[in-house]
Amino acid sequence: KRIAKYYVDDAKKILASMPKLKVIGITGSYGKTTTKFILTRILSEKFNVVCTPQSYNTPMGIVRTIRTMLKPQTEIFICEMGAKNIGDIKEICDIVHPGYGIITSVGPQHLETFKSIENVFNTKFELADAVRQNGGETFINGDSKEIIGRINTTDYSVYGTNKEFKYKAQNISYGKNGSSFDLLIGDTKIELASRLLGLHSIINITGAAALAYSLGVSADDIKYAVASLKPTEHR
Repeated sequence: KRIAKYYVDDAKKILASMPKLKVIGITGSYGKTTTKFILTRILSEKFNVVCTPQSYNTPMGIVRTIRTMLKPQTEIFICEMGAKNIGDIKEICDIVHPGYGIITSVGPQHLETFKSIENVFNTKFELADAVRQNGGETFINGDSKEIIGRINTTDYSVYGTNKEFKYKAQNISYGKNGSSFDLLIGDTKIELASRLLGLHSIINITGAAALAYSLGVSADDIKYAVASLKPTEHR
């Protein structure tokens, strides 16, 4: 525990030495790894980005990433956050202090430790609580029925396929070359095409593109990045 604390404290010092670094947390019962890689690809059009590799989503995996991969020129750190118990996400947030978040889903995962969907929901939303404390913005997948029935949508930036959401995928179609859809952000429409198939892929792209757009990535850069996406290994 003493050795682990040394590494955690060292990671905190590195983050404290980078006051301009934007930290984005991503969690969810499913979709978080794929969304992380999609978001990294889109943000890389404008920023120097580091994300936690593979499924490094535990406190020590994240600490290792900070200590070995962050460089002075890094502008954005994307941090996948996994959890099996209440308080796991808060523990990670207390290390990285995210200014932005994406919650991809809530579902019946790890119920042997969580015991109930309500506990899963509360744990995933520890990310939203941390982002709020840091004055940031959390993007929520409104198509996740276990989420949408438990939140006040005015408290978050909600994305999905419902026309009432702030960020929405509409006019979805599939063909031999993949998927195409319109991403609507207020009065802005971005026509996107991707080789990725499935509604889940479109929702993941929508959440990542919404956050990237809010950080200043242009519609043309989002369009180019989404068109170049490749399927994530083992996902």
